[in-house]
Amino acid sequence: MKFRATQNGLIKGIRFYKGTQNTGPHTGSLWTSNGQLLATVTFTDETASGWQQATFPTPVTITANTTYVASYHTTAGYYSTTRSYFSTQYTNGPLVAPANGTSGGNGVYRYGAANTFPDTAYKATNYWVDVVFTPQSLWDDAAVPAVPSSPDPQAVTLGVKFRATQNGLIKGIRFYKGTQNTGPHTGSLWTSNGQLLATVTFTDETASGWQQATFPTPVTITANTTYVASYHTTAGYYSTTRSYFSTQYTNGPLVAPANGTSGGNGVYRYGAANTFPDTAYKATNYWVDVLFNGLPRSSNVTFTVTPVPAG
Repeated sequence: MKFRATQNGLIKGIRFYKGTQNTGPHTGSLWTSNGQLLATVTFTDETASGWQQATFPTPVTITANTTYVASYHTTAGYYSTTRSYFSTQYTNGPLVAPANGTSGGNGVYRYGAANTFPDTAYKATNYWVDVVFTPQSLWDDAAVPAVPSSPDPQAVTLGVKFRATQNGLIKGIRFYKGTQNTGPHTGSLWTSNGQLLATVTFTDETASGWQQATFPTPVTITANTTYVASYHTTAGYYSTTRSYFSTQYTNGPLVAPANGTSGGNGVYRYGAANTFPDTAYKATNYWVDVLFNGLPRSSNVTFTVTPVPAG
């Protein structure tokens, strides 16, 4: 399947719909539109039928409004199909599968015993291949703080001021956790003057690294408007990188303003309860982040339409 996203983001893996006769084995791949292989993964622990999913060892960053190809290879055949599906464009949130006539053909296939770039189209057929797309964040999982656990064992709320260059949805909060920052942890989204927009409790955390929690309902944000994302820890020992916000930081449509232009960035507030963080110290990054989905300019995201395989 050829697809593009309306915003920068990460492709974490491949999905496909499996019929009972499509026994595999199966290999999922992500390609550029001209056939460069970007990532591949072998499917394991499959069910007998239905949607299958496999995660790449390392997520792949994709660029907005650029066409990519998601594929899977099967040695068994008996693949799922729906004819004429791509006679029109299909859109779900920030993901777009272009129409057959505008993209040089969609969906695509190539026969062969080995995993191969699929570049042939037939009757705008959907072969029910999909991607696992991660909403845009300020930092990807490879970004790490200078100090994972600062020696400050006090309850505190830590945050980052940010804005987006387009309207969108904040689906949740992320933060980087050192081993001594045991929590519990609460994530929040605020207006720039301290109005609480959403909150969520982190669960199923790992011992360290990036943690993520999703709001019960995504929050709509307005382009070029400053918001504050935060998390509260009762343990302290939060992550830091000093002077990080001495200059503006930008990743795709997300912007964390420089300390001197925003009244201070990052921000914190000590206290046993989750509180709006409004104090800055030495332009310190406390490694708080958001899950952002941009709304089209003219809303873990996938093409989740249950197929009725034909043929």
